Amino acid sequence: MDININASSHEGSGLLVVFNVEPSDYPPWALTPSYGAKVLINDPNDYPEYSVIYKRVNTEISLDIKVQPHVFDADDSLRRIPNTYRGCAFHDEIELKHTDRYSAETCTTECKMRSYLKYCGCVPYKYPQETTTRICEFKDLGCLSNFRAKKLSGERCDPLCYLECRDKQYRVTNDIMPLVADLYPDDVMNNRNTSELTALQVYFDRPTCNCYKQMLLMDFTSLIATYGGIFSLSFGASLHTLFEVIFLTLNTIVSP
Repeated sequence: MDININASSHEGSGLLVVFNVEPSDYPPWALTPSYGAKVLINDPNDYPEYSVIYKRVNTEISLDIKVQPHVFDADDSLRRIPNTYRGCAFHDEIELKHTDRYSAETCTTECKMRSYLKYCGCVPYKYPQETTTRICEFKDLGCLSNFRAKKLSGERCDPLCYLECRDKQYRVTNDIMPLVADLYPDDVMNNRNTSELTALQVYFDRPTCNCYKQMLLMDFTSLIATYGGIFSLSFGASLHTLFEVIFLTLNTIVSP
């Protein structure tokens, strides 16, 4: 399930979930070493493959996850600079096949899908499905293994997957404590056996976060105006003086 956390930043706020793991539903031949829940934390606009964070919580355990976001912003003036020089892309500059909002992670995933399709003729089941694309089967395991062994997925993507000029990244820390039933509402616990329950609480670590912004401090016109003015004030010269020096030099060389 996809869940958004509210803006509160203290324990007791944010998201609180109690899972009924129901260990009795697991068959005796299951290879599961323990019972619990697997929590995935990622940006909802990115395909959860490269930037996703995994946390596992077992039964009779309460897991507190404290999220600390880092926000990266960029001024619209950067749009005048080509992507190759600024090294990032805005969300509306590059079109992707499976989303209408550009992200570096989704771009890399689509690049990897194209590589799988190119070398193995299929795409693994976990990726976004297309009606014209074949899903990999058992007979394709050999090709998929060779694909990973040769690291063909590291080849150059076309188009290049630039970082996002405006993005959010998350760092998480967690605390693990025993599950105490008295700390939760009675209608939630409902006399359930705590050996089958696990609790998760997610909230922001701090009320503020770090924000980094890129902006265009100086373009070519500003550079000429700034350093031209400094040169004129310091040495009493200007562009007109420079042209005169060039003209006189050329005239001296050309004249017999």
